[in-house]
Amino acid sequence: MNDDHDTIQILAEAQSGSQAGMGRLATLVWDRLYPFVLRITLNQDATEDILQETLLAMIRRVESLRDRSRFWPWMYRIAWNKTQDTFRRRRLQSSAENSLLRALEQARGAQPEGGNLLDAKIRAEMLQRVAAEVKQLHPAHRDIVELRCYEQLPYSEIASRTQTTPQKARVQFHRAKQSLKTHLACSV
Repeated sequence: MNDDHDTIQILAEAQSGSQAGMGRLATLVWDRLYPFVLRITLNQDATEDILQETLLAMIRRVESLRDRSRFWPWMYRIAWNKTQDTFRRRRLQSSAENSLLRALEQARGAQPEGGNLLDAKIRAEMLQRVAAEVKQLHPAHRDIVELRCYEQLPYSEIASRTQTTPQKARVQFHRAKQSLKTHLACSV
């Protein structure tokens, strides 16, 4: 019970603009949420990244929290959402890499074989070629591919960074993929 009262006092300090209060609050949140996120991710690096994103979200929005007694459920929800975002980005990245590899295999006429050392070497070489071809794309196409595939940003974020609409960002990404496929097919 006393811990909740202390948390509410530290939260009040942080909301009033006190940097010391914000620092104590961030430490408190880190210590409490670290085991929670680690149990989900089972990876210390990913846990630390997620907690950093969680703390940034807290710092940006802590002043908007009206009911201080709901602070911990709010923080757990932010941490959960950041964890799910991380897993979603990983799935999208894996999917994008697999799509590019399939396109490259189709362009080369290669048939995927069993998973041996030679296949791993070929896959590594293909990824190097894809990375090299991305660097050769038109700057606008290269930027959109990097934002979508490497940084795994949603189209809404890409649109805000490139000062366009999400629909136009989606179309630009499609065109960039087509251009990349063409470059890869020509370089075979």
